[in-house]
Amino acid sequence: MRPFLLLFLPTCLILTPPFPSMAAAAEAGRGAPAIATPAKQALLVEYPSFRTLLAKNAGYRMRPSSMTKLMTALLVFEALRDGRLSGEEKIPASKHAAGQRGSRVGLRRGGRYPARELMLAMIVHSANDATVALAERLAGSEKAFAAAMIRRARQLGLRDTSFRNATGFTAPGHLTSARDIARLAGVILARFPDRYPLFALRSVRFGGRNWRNRNPVLGRVEGADGFKTGYTRAGGYGLVASAKRGSRRLILVVNGLKSGNERQQEAIRLLRWGFDQPAGRE
Repeated sequence: MRPFLLLFLPTCLILTPPFPSMAAAAEAGRGAPAIATPAKQALLVEYPSFRTLLAKNAGYRMRPSSMTKLMTALLVFEALRDGRLSGEEKIPASKHAAGQRGSRVGLRRGGRYPARELMLAMIVHSANDATVALAERLAGSEKAFAAAMIRRARQLGLRDTSFRNATGFTAPGHLTSARDIARLAGVILARFPDRYPLFALRSVRFGGRNWRNRNPVLGRVEGADGFKTGYTRAGGYGLVASAKRGSRRLILVVNGLKSGNERQQEAIRLLRWGFDQPAGRE
């Protein structure tokens, strides 16, 4: 394996945020009709302008749970783009990766799995074992990968964000904000439009089984086409979702909801409400 510092060198050239500041976006959305939400944190924006339709504690540092995997996915996409990783490369599952709890696809310690299959298991089923195997391949250890995640967040201007692992398990200092999650989602949309459709897959085949996508708005909101759920006891139920109707795309982040059912109902309600609001000017 090449030295860790070289693995992430190509991404270090981008030092400024790729989108308007969220403060400017909030100014652009001032005057939008208010809507209440039980979510502890919520943000609904138009993309790519980031004009704000709804904001509740959007800059509050929260526990992102598996929404963390957006950053892991971004670093995997960058490694594939830069030739530092091949989709056909078979990656070994360490004891640490195979021993992950929560959502998983049953990696066996010492087994070797194609990087593309691990990536799909992470994106579609939120598999923690697949996520850690990818992180270890790119950085040598999950701890080193978390440090790379933090550096990438700083390069992208995500100032509320600090990661301690690749998966989103609760850990001291593992925090971000709805604002940063929305901007991270925007980075993926802008820079990897060819990879983004993977988030809309309803299921993935791995180890002889079909594993379903956990995104509760796919197929329930017109135009919904991707992104990521999250849940931990400390963070509650969360979701970053996106939907597109015609030329208009919205990004929604909610977190701190009490149940999966509440998350689904609230995400559907807020996205539908958002599309009912007048679109901002380009």
